[in-house]
Amino acid sequence: MLFIAYYVPMSKRKKPQATTIALRELRWLALAAASGAILLPMLLWISGRILLGRYENGGLIDLWLDFARELGQGGTAAWILLIAPYAFLQIGRLVWLLHQRLR
Repeated sequence: MLFIAYYVPMSKRKKPQATTIALRELRWLALAAASGAILLPMLLWISGRILLGRYENGGLIDLWLDFARELGQGGTAAWILLIAPYAFLQIGRLVWLLHQRLR
């Protein structure tokens, strides 16, 4: 009885409302921005440490503080780093949609 909705034809299912879609997109944006603010600077620091040596301004925390300062000052590179995960998510969605449509 719990799986009845699964067997309902697509035409009889309720379509998601605009608020539901907007909340889902807001969650994706928040998750992507958090990964852009936390994970990407950390990966950047690790790869820079391996390839280039130690970070001149200090350690990982200092890199995050420099990153936050650049965001506050409107630095283009910092904003690209912050938004990149969401942009790649949207590009992936577009590719998936085009793949499904062209099948």
